[in-house]
Parts: sequence; structure tokens; C-alpha cells
Amino acid sequence: MWKIKDPELKRKMNQFISDEGINQLCKKQMEGISKCIFFFEDSGVSIRIDKSFFEEFPEYNPDGWNPFPEVNPPECGEYLVTFKDEDEDYVQQNYFDMQGRWGTAHSDVIAFRALPAPYQPEENK
Repeated sequence: MWKIKDPELKRKMNQFISDEGINQLCKKQMEGISKCIFFFEDSGVSIRIDKSFFEEFPEYNPDGWNPFPEVNPPECGEYLVTFKDEDEDYVQQNYFDMQGRWGTAHSDVIAFRALPAPYQPEENK
């Protein structure tokens, strides 16, 4: 997802356009030859921001492993987490809280993913 790096500029732009709107315009214009992203060209108002003010962040993938801290969980709750330990990496379930912290702090979190649905026999599906 494309985002504005500068928090103050992001706050000002969000008065006119959502983060998703910014992302969509960047996706369309980032590969072009222009050095700027253009906003509101057809509305009589034109805002252009240099492409260097934007950064692409990986988006959360609920069906795969998400690198942490590049991607944060979309909400607090339980996740399957890969930890980096001195000896070897391992996986265990862990809680992500509202302050953006993992429940287990003794190892480094390197990736996470949504918990799979519980097993159900075929006749119960």
C-alpha cells in the first residue's frame, strides 16, 4: 500500500482524500514518467506531490506469512507467529494487543499470519 511518509502532509491530505484513495492514485501514477503524483486534476483544483514523499508498504495478507514489523496485524487478537531465537526459528500462537505489542517478549517476532479455522470433519461442514 502506498502511503505519504510525512505525518503532517498525510494529515493535511486526509482532509481531502482517504488513505485508500492515495494508494489507488499512486498505483496508477507511480510508474509514469512524471516526477509527481497528481490529485484532483478534473475537479478544477490540482495538487501535485513529488513521488519521493511516498513509500510503499506491504499489505496484510490473511492467507500468508506477513513480515513483522513491516506489516502489523489489522486488529488485536491471536495470531500464528514465527519467532527468531538464538538457536532456531520457531512458530507458536501469540496475542497482539492494542498497544501494538506481542504477548511474548522474550524472542523477536519476524512474521505472523491469521490462525487457521478449527478442524471440522467433512460431515460437519
